[in-house]
Amino acid sequence: MAMLKPASSEPSDAALVSLAQKGQAEAFDALINRYQRRVIGLCFRHLNNYEEACDLAQDVFVQVFQHLADFQGKSSFSTWLYRVSLNACYNRQRYFKAKGRSGVTSLEGILERREADADSSALMRGSDPGALQAMEREEVREQVQKALQSLEEGQRKVVDLVDIEGLSYEQASQVMKVPVNTVRSRLSRARQTLKLKLSRLRKRLGDETGS
Repeated sequence: MAMLKPASSEPSDAALVSLAQKGQAEAFDALINRYQRRVIGLCFRHLNNYEEACDLAQDVFVQVFQHLADFQGKSSFSTWLYRVSLNACYNRQRYFKAKGRSGVTSLEGILERREADADSSALMRGSDPGALQAMEREEVREQVQKALQSLEEGQRKVVDLVDIEGLSYEQASQVMKVPVNTVRSRLSRARQTLKLKLSRLRKRLGDETGS
């Protein structure tokens, strides 16, 4: 969800927020149209479930609307929206974890699981020379996800913001409400931890390939 400025021919976020705060529903609808796809994309990357992502994105915009009068413009609207969206994602993930649920129940997730099963069956039959590579890619993706989840929350958030979402240190600082130096130090520690964890995976996969 890159925080890009709208085209000059379009009203700015600040102008739309001001109109929406005065009760113009069309202005808030314009903000939704401007950011809806980005918010859904952010939620999907965290939940890995399109239906849940759409549902959560709707909740995010309801929450933003309810608190729009409190928005004073100390940060940009997109930064505030990003903060609300990210917190909503983490809260939903905690809810799933408490309920013993994973986020993958959507049609996309089912099809993805079937494709992985097909790759596994082909590998066992020895009929698909690309199946081993496909299985390795799936394993790497799962291990990367596990490594990310093993980080403490502050480090995981900064990796999400800077390395995955592409925000600058300054933007991440605004979203997380911490100094830029804190963003830098957390990211450095997180990268070192991930490097260690994933180097073990690379070594193991290299050993298996060479065997």
